[in-house]
Amino acid sequence: MLHITWDEQTSERFIAASEYTGFHKALAKKLEQYLTREDTLCDIGCGLGRLDIELAPFVSGILAVDISEEALNTLRRDAVKAGADNIRIHRGEAEDLEGSFDVILMSLFGAADTLKILSHCKRRFIRIVSASRKSGLYPERHRRETKYAVPMVSEELEGLGIKYNMEYCSFEFGQPLKTRREAGLFVLSNAPGAEEGEIDEFLDANLQSTGRSDFPLYLPYQKELGVFVIDV
Repeated sequence: MLHITWDEQTSERFIAASEYTGFHKALAKKLEQYLTREDTLCDIGCGLGRLDIELAPFVSGILAVDISEEALNTLRRDAVKAGADNIRIHRGEAEDLEGSFDVILMSLFGAADTLKILSHCKRRFIRIVSASRKSGLYPERHRRETKYAVPMVSEELEGLGIKYNMEYCSFEFGQPLKTRREAGLFVLSNAPGAEEGEIDEFLDANLQSTGRSDFPLYLPYQKELGVFVIDV
């Protein structure tokens, strides 16, 4: 399982990136084709729930599940702001999931007990993973590899004899920033071992001016995803 420490700074940066790029809005629009207005949806590992807020108009109700009380508190606040009153929130582990749902969603979650999740799923399981094994928002030498990418998940499902459809998609999900110093600290937070010279070189090559007053600088990143759809 992937664990993100949701503190105030991490949350603010993530929300700024989501709103600036429209990443979660675009991803929700992509997922709309797999949902109906009558569906109950469970999002396991929802984090800040930005995707749930965008999906709320497409389904009858959402149970957003995560282990981070900090992340869920942010979702509670933002769901009210967005008028997404069909989102229920539950703090817990994926392994403790109870009940059944028309659709279960896992987006960039990490490890999954697919057979157990399918036992709670009435109609469809949607799993979103990285298409590439490494991120691109910090110097290449420090990029950590994730095994929960398309090749590993494909191999796992085929080994279990589970039929699936998989589609690649790609959306912009870079980081808007206010100052170059903030940009350097952002890169360092993702690559703690990076030296000052490496960070400066990375920023020189990638940091863009936006002409905007709220976020004058931007680190671009095209996030490539694989969307696995398993029909029950």
